[in-house]
Amino acid sequence: MNQHDPQAKTDEVVIPQEEHVSLKRTISGKTLIFVYLVTVLMAIYHIYILAFSPTDPWIFSITHLNFVMVIGFIYYAAHKHFLHSVSILDILLILASLSTYVYVMYHFTELIDRAGVLPEGYDMLFGCLAIITVLELSRRTAGWVLTLLVVVFLIYCVVGPWLPGLLWHKGYSLERIVSYMFSPQGIYNIPLGTTARFVYIFVLFGAFLELSGAAPFFMDFAYAAAGRSRGGPAKVAIISSGLLGMVNGTSTGNVVTTGTLTIPLMKRTGYSPSFAGAVEACASTGGQIMPPVMGAAVFLMAQMINMPYTEIMVAATLPALLYYVALYMSVDLEAGRIRLMGVSRDKLPPWKNIRRKAYLSLPVFVLLYCLLIMQASVVFSGLVALVSAIGIGIVERRLSSGSMFTMKEWCETIKDGGMNVIQITATCAAAGMIMGALTLTGLGLKIASIVVSLSGGNLFVCLVLTMLLTILLGMGLPTIAAYAIPASVVVPALVDMGVPELAAHMFVLYYASLSAITPPVALASFAAAAIAHSNPLKVSCVSVRLGIAGFIIPYMFVYGPQLLLVGDPLSIAQACITAIVGVIALSIAIIGYLKTSVSHAERALYVACAMLLIKPGFITDIAGCGLLVALILWNVRKSRQARTDGEKVQA
Repeated sequence: MNQHDPQAKTDEVVIPQEEHVSLKRTISGKTLIFVYLVTVLMAIYHIYILAFSPTDPWIFSITHLNFVMVIGFIYYAAHKHFLHSVSILDILLILASLSTYVYVMYHFTELIDRAGVLPEGYDMLFGCLAIITVLELSRRTAGWVLTLLVVVFLIYCVVGPWLPGLLWHKGYSLERIVSYMFSPQGIYNIPLGTTARFVYIFVLFGAFLELSGAAPFFMDFAYAAAGRSRGGPAKVAIISSGLLGMVNGTSTGNVVTTGTLTIPLMKRTGYSPSFAGAVEACASTGGQIMPPVMGAAVFLMAQMINMPYTEIMVAATLPALLYYVALYMSVDLEAGRIRLMGVSRDKLPPWKNIRRKAYLSLPVFVLLYCLLIMQASVVFSGLVALVSAIGIGIVERRLSSGSMFTMKEWCETIKDGGMNVIQITATCAAAGMIMGALTLTGLGLKIASIVVSLSGGNLFVCLVLTMLLTILLGMGLPTIAAYAIPASVVVPALVDMGVPELAAHMFVLYYASLSAITPPVALASFAAAAIAHSNPLKVSCVSVRLGIAGFIIPYMFVYGPQLLLVGDPLSIAQACITAIVGVIALSIAIIGYLKTSVSHAERALYVACAMLLIKPGFITDIAGCGLLVALILWNVRKSRQARTDGEKVQA
């Protein structure tokens, strides 16, 4: 969009540099050529296995992991002092990872029978190497939070006999623990397998979508659609971040991609720095719950509950739309409150250019067509969408410049795909060890029992405890890892309370995503705060206020499955309409905090109205509509009275 706004580059933008981000190297020369070679081989391998020659899931997972290990230890340094070049330690870690791969491939038949149960020979040695390399890459890419959490769970496997109450277990030997983690029950568990089979292809699809010019097209489309309306730049942030965030694996990555353009423009329009940062953080976080890709966590969900991906995608549509409607209305009301104008027409891309470039969005529609109309598999749909993105990119380059992509551009795009999956793969491998520890010790079922016990059999209390535990476990983690850990721990508790499995997993996914904007550790809000030059905690608090609908909607689809499009068409249609009205009422209540003409009592009534309307049900809908009509009539009367009093004063 900055090509349409000459002032877009005038603000100095500082990208947030958390520890794991600051450890990323800039490579060149022979090292870059080597990375090109590895990532190209990685792409060829995945496409060949997925499209032509399926292999054993363990082999596929460990091969994927080792591709990532090679490029991961090259791109991410152990410490900021080693940023300038690949160190001996990095080379040793790469060799250690490759040695585990060779060992598994050479002894694969024997390992299938004994892995996790009866370690023999050099199983301990190579199992330890696998654990160490996964922990180190996780630390480099995602920070210390997940790494320390894995270590705590590994220690728990040993010290169980000395712990009290429900934490007690018989304890396991070091050999058994290492062998269990060095198996499909540990590192190579469902999260890593999902990343290898599904996530990588869609990340590569996103990289080629960027190369084709679709990302700038989505940004221009957002500006053309909402740029002129009041508070336009904030609405642009919502639309563009929603479109781009659904194919982005992390909320933070989406913030630093789109936020560098939208946040400075929001500030220049008149929004406060904290509000501008919060809008971008909320919009980027919403991309993780927005179909069709949903930040890649949906693929893991489909594997965990053994449900077709398309069913989950359809069920997730209405809650995601409600989230964005609430955010959009909050932005609009805030713009009206402080009298903000949109961007002038001459700084917006003309619609004729948007229509001329509409074919750039074709790969997304190809993906949806394959999934929804053809009912094709996720892998097939992803591969077809990838091919269409490449084809559209070639056509666009030919039409725009009359040339073809250079070999460097091809390699750079494939390299970007490999780079973008490093953090997801490392955290999923680490999360696999946590899931392995939960299974080995039985703690997962015990935690479910603890949650049910603490709730006293009350579903609402159980939901609140699940929400708090999910947000706590998800702080500081990418969405897919933030979802994987609590999903294996607390979902059984919800299912035991009678919650449908899909609703329970969706409930956890929402709060795993929203942990990115929830203080005290809110990575998406912190990233937006750095770009907006605002206080991170303040941005986090405003983010929670703007994204409050996301914290409420999961309760509503647990109690009313119509919001997940489950039920007869009439009840679903009624739930859709009243829920949309309900989130608008919720937005009025939120922005009412800042309006002197709206009292605290009125704001509370708007919240009550929103709750009644969002929750499916004929009685609650009637009560909510009646309360909303009463509030509107009261506000109209109050506005007329204020106008009459003003005229009397002037007279």
